[in-house]
This record gives sequence, structure tokens and C-alpha cells, in this order.
Amino acid sequence: MILGSAFASSRFCNALEPTIGQVVAQPYFAAANRSIQSLARLGSPIRSADAEQIAVLTQQNDPQAVSKAEEILSRYTLAKLSLGPNGAPQIAIGEAPRQLVEQGWRVFLVRVENPSGQKGSLVFTSGTRTIGNLEIVSKGAAQRTALADALYKGPMIEEMWLATELYEPTPILSGGVAVATIPLPEIPIEYHIVQLFSRDHGPRTTSFFLNVLMGSNDHAFHPAHRQFDFECLPSHEIPLRILDTNGNGCVASLTIKDKLNRVYPPKAMRLAPDLFFQEQVYRADGETVRLTEGEYLVKSERGPEYLCGTKAVQIRGAASVIDVKLERWIDPSKWGFYSGDTHIHAAGCSHYERPTEGVGPETLIRHIRGEALTIGDALNWGPSWYYQKQFFSGNAESPVAALEHPELQKAYGVTLQPQTTREDVESIIRYDVEVSQFPSSHAGHLVLLQLKEQDYPGAQLIEDWPSWNLPILKWVKAQGAYGGYAHCGLGMVVDSTDLPNYEIPPMDGIGTQEAIIDVTHGCVDFLSGCDSLPVAELNAWYHMLNCGFRMAMVGETDFPCMSDGRVGAGRSYVKLGTRPNGNSGYTAWIEGLFKPHQYCGDGRSHVLECKVNGQPLSDSDLVLESGETINVEVLIAARLEPELTPETKARRANESGYDIERARIGNTRQVPLELIVNGLPAAIINIVADGVPRAVALKAKISRSSWWALRVLPSLHTHPSFVRVNNKPVRASKKSAEWCRACVDKVWEVKSPFMRESEHPAAATAFEHARKTYEQIASECEVV
Repeated sequence: MILGSAFASSRFCNALEPTIGQVVAQPYFAAANRSIQSLARLGSPIRSADAEQIAVLTQQNDPQAVSKAEEILSRYTLAKLSLGPNGAPQIAIGEAPRQLVEQGWRVFLVRVENPSGQKGSLVFTSGTRTIGNLEIVSKGAAQRTALADALYKGPMIEEMWLATELYEPTPILSGGVAVATIPLPEIPIEYHIVQLFSRDHGPRTTSFFLNVLMGSNDHAFHPAHRQFDFECLPSHEIPLRILDTNGNGCVASLTIKDKLNRVYPPKAMRLAPDLFFQEQVYRADGETVRLTEGEYLVKSERGPEYLCGTKAVQIRGAASVIDVKLERWIDPSKWGFYSGDTHIHAAGCSHYERPTEGVGPETLIRHIRGEALTIGDALNWGPSWYYQKQFFSGNAESPVAALEHPELQKAYGVTLQPQTTREDVESIIRYDVEVSQFPSSHAGHLVLLQLKEQDYPGAQLIEDWPSWNLPILKWVKAQGAYGGYAHCGLGMVVDSTDLPNYEIPPMDGIGTQEAIIDVTHGCVDFLSGCDSLPVAELNAWYHMLNCGFRMAMVGETDFPCMSDGRVGAGRSYVKLGTRPNGNSGYTAWIEGLFKPHQYCGDGRSHVLECKVNGQPLSDSDLVLESGETINVEVLIAARLEPELTPETKARRANESGYDIERARIGNTRQVPLELIVNGLPAAIINIVADGVPRAVALKAKISRSSWWALRVLPSLHTHPSFVRVNNKPVRASKKSAEWCRACVDKVWEVKSPFMRESEHPAAATAFEHARKTYEQIASECEVV
């Protein structure tokens, strides 16, 4: 909006030079020295001789000193910005050599002249857009994306070679958008700093634009513009050697920053597989990153089972190499556990809708491998549904991490040459569905796994799907697939932090809601959590387990919606005899979600072995007499950082999702391991979270048919195991059944107005079935 008319109608006017006599020396030198100090902080100090002369002129402090200082500072000035007598913006080219560097930043002064002391702010920027701001409408809102300027994005992307950032700008809201501005100075001349990043090398040209926001002055001026020519020096393609703990090459997460804490490549300049909303990039052994000469800090990670590594590297030419040797603190696969994230998106939320509709499997698999996930479920949903559904095959695959959209990569000058590694085959991806931004989404988002068909029978468009969830879950069951409720804590938040608690949630979200009804029809296989408030996630699950229903709690990230930091922030670990591979391996992993040897969490706590009364966990119920005891022997490993740091304190303050930092007992390195029976702690033992596997034992007396589980809250929760006493079903709590019964009414009250009128009779019948089921269960409970 600010710059919209610049290309068509602006004219260049020579900048007006203020009379040096107007400039008061003391405030001029105070401001000039602040800018000189900022240049030094940004790694681009002025020459020593010039700095010494400026220091002398500052002491001289008269008009002649100002004049000589202007001559010196002009050598570092890219552009001179000014306002004409009527307030119209004007640009002149400064005397600084217009030299940039490929894949690096260069810093320049910008001279601002305001001889008449006008009020307002300046907007100074290049006319070049970047991948990071190509999106001009709200992300993820549309089921079908607009063309937005052009069908073919290659020519547009080719021009995205320059990023412009003001140093310490003043943000101002304009048209609802935060705009970086330069406040007009109260003195006639003041200097500011602009940072320029070049994607390319060789001669390049761009136009800079200057607009003025005049505060109370309603007069609108056409932006001034001026063409600038640059020579961009080449940088270096730096090879990467990335080795796992076993010496194999692999994919890892790398965050690369310079001494000024600037990220490389800059987020705004990234094209998939590098995502503009993340700090890190994912690279395989043998691949490269393009850097200019200088000193960098490289942080290497590969999911929560690895230690975070940092190393300083000095790039001194094309012969430089970055070596990364990863180090694990735990490898659950040695005990047969393999991790997966059941909720990843390739489109919507933080993903761009342009230049492509999200990203493809070539990009997602790179991220899955870089976080050491064995399984990644990519869920197609409303945003870009009609584009992304092409990737559904009904198969689990381990695709090559090639560059998607080669024509866009060529236009963008991408030099990355993808490489395969020996560990690539250890990660597989499968496309399935999340029922979100569909007619039934109001009743809770469904995650549908291992589908044979992804289109609901008879539905040509999203709008044709049912407006409530049970018909969808029945269709899922009919094809031998699995269905559950995503981000189950949403809409389930109450004031109480007790587990379990008996407050009725507002049911105004997209979490567990209709699951409380659908489970009575045998159609809910799991709830998905680890990404919202733990109490809100677990409370309904505990109540339904107390009523005798059996379902899993699985880990998810809902990347990049609930979290866009990285995939696998919430994950499930399934115990298998061999590493899952292909369709049969994926099937075994999914089926393992519903067996006792499964736990979910943040990957920083692991139950590696578990025995009950001296026997390994069994898929069958444990049969006991009333009053007998379960003795649970556990091999557990957990890891906290040795001491609290600013980063861990920030993680501790975040109440949502799973993070072992919130389990830390005070300032110690201990966390509590709890044995839960029917939702209540029956035994607790504190363990040292130093990464070392430790054998511990807990026990509890069982007086009736029950379920039990282990937890380190909020870091780990195991799948429930069941104990049968006197051959009776679990009826652990009448209050739980009454809570579920009350929730049925609340869900109907909140959700039924959003259902199609034609579907109301079937829905009403299904809800009435749920009411009667919970009433019957309540009557069968021996304990309040």
C-alpha cells in the first residue's frame, strides 16, 4: 500500500543540501558517533584513520568540523534521503562503493536530511520482494489458492535477489501491517544504517524507494525512487561432513549464525527445502552451504535423542569445510523403540501458499530424517487440499530428498546438490488426512491414518463431507484404517489443574470434543497430544479410560501449525522386533500404537524396559485377585541440561506442549516418575535426569479391574495397561462416567448448531446412545 504507485508515477528530484550553518555541531556529532559505533558492532567499522579524524572533529565541535565530517561519512553512505520544501521525498546516490557479496551482508550509512524540521517517518526499501514476503494474503486460510500476480512464478522469483533491512528501525502500523521506518530527525542531518543481502554474484541492479509518513499531515506524496547498480562478489560453496555417532553419513539440523547473530541463509531469502519460518536448515552428509568469508557459529542437532553441538568455524575460501560429528545421549532403537510423528502438514499455517502450495514429499522427508524420526505422517487438510492430495498413494515410502520444482530452484539460483546417505532408508513418510477446515471440523479435527482411500464416498468437494464426525470414523473403520482426535486439549481447558478433574469444558475448540460420543460407538482409536496443555489433553482421556474404553494417546507436533519450530516435537515410540520399513513396517508401527509397549512425549524421557510382577508387558490383560499388588520394574532414562540456562528457563515458562524442563524438581536435575492407577498417582519416585538408564521399581495395590500407566509429566506418558479382577470390565469411577455423560450434553449444545439440518436426526440418535451408555456405566461402578 505504501509503495504501490512507485513504479508508475514517481519522479526523481535532486536532494536539497542544508546549509552547514544550520547544523549545530554537538547534536550532529553525537548522532554521527552513534552510527559509527553501530557500524563497528555490525562488523563494518570505518577506517581507523577516518575514525581518528572524526574523534578530533568531534572535539573541534564547530561548523568547519561538521563540513569535514560530512566529507568523511560520505565515503560510507549508500543513499542520501531528504524532504523537499513541500515534504516530498527525494533520493540521491551516495559515494560509498556499491559492492555486495553473494550470500552475505554488507552495511552502509543512509544520510537523512530534514532541514525544515518536519515531523513524520520515512520508509526506505528496495523494490525487491523475497520468498519470505511473497505471501500477500493470510496464510492457510484458503482451500484453493489464488494465482497472485502470475501463473508462472519463475520470472518473479528470479528478481528476488536482494534483502534490505534497516538497523534498529522504528516499526509503525500502516494499513494493519508493521512497517520498518526511519523517524525524521529533529536535527538537519542524521545518519542511519541499512543492511543489504545479495543472493547472487555479478552485476545486479535494483531500485530503492522512499516514502514519507507525515503524521498529522494528510498530504500523500508519490514515493521517490532511484536505480542503484551493484557489483556482487562471489562467495564459496562450503562442503559439509555430517556423521552420526556410528560414523554413517546422515541428515542433520544446522543453525548457522555469524558474530552478529544473523542466520544463514537469511530466513526471508529461503526457498524449499529451506523454510523461511525456521532458523535451521537440513543438510545431508556431502551437501553444501554457501557462505562468504568470516567466522560463524554452527549449531548441530538431530532430534531430542541427540546432544546439541556447537562449534565455531572460520571460512577462509573455497577449501574450507564444516565437519559435524553428532552425539547421542540415548538410542531407543537399541531397546527396539522407533519414533514417529503422526501429525505433519506440507501446506497451510506457516507454509507459504506461493510460489507453490506448500512443499512436497522431497522437502518433508528431509525434515523427518533431520529430526531422526522413523515415521512421519503427512496429513492433507483444507489448505491446498486439491493440490496436496496428489501425493497420497496409500503407501509408506522413503523418497529421495531431491529438489522439488527445479524450474523455481533454477530461477532462484539454488546451488544445493542433494546427496543420499546410508541412513536415509531409516525414515519413511506416508500421506493421509486430517479432517480440518471440512464441514465437521467444528466437532474436533480428525486424524485418519493408513487410509486406502482419502476421498469420502460421494464427495466431490470438501464441502460435500459430513458435518459431524461419526460417519467419517465409521467409513475409516470400514476400510481397516485408524481414526482419532488431533490436538486433543483444544476446547478442553478448565480452571482446575487437577488430574482428573470434574469441571465441564467449554467444548468450543477443535480437540477431543465429539470423541466422548464417538468412543461409545467403538470408533475412536486414539487421541493426539503433546502439543497443547497437558491437563486439558489427559483429563478426558483418563475419564474415558475409567469408563472402560480403550484408546491410545499418541504424540504429534501438528507442524507447522501448533508449532513450526521442527517436526517431531511431540512423538510416539513403538516397540518392534525390527526397524519398520515400507508398508509392512508402517502397518506394524501403527498397530503398535495400541499395545502396552508404547509411550509418547517430547523424546527426552524413555521407558526402555518394563516388567509387571516379574513378567514383560503383555498385550493381554493381567488377571489378579482383589487386593493383589502390581510390582512394576522399569528401566528409564531421562535427560535435563545440568543447570538452568536462559533457554531452558524460557522452555520452562511455556505451559503448552510437552517439555521435560517443566518436570524438573526445583533447580535440581531430578524429575518424578509416577505410577498412575485409574488416573491417580499410586506411587512416585524421583529419578536423576542425567541421561543414564536406571532401573527403578514401583508398586500399587489393585482392588478392582483397573488401568495403569507411567508418566513423567509433562515429558512422557506410557500406553495404559489393564488389570482384570473377577473378570469384570473397568468401571473405575462413577464420577468419571457422570462427567462424560454431562459432556455429551455440552457437546450437543455447542456443536449441533453447526451440523446440517439433514444430518441432525442421525446425530441426535448417536448422542442419545452415548448418554445411555454412560448412564449404564455409572450404574455399574462400585466406586464413586
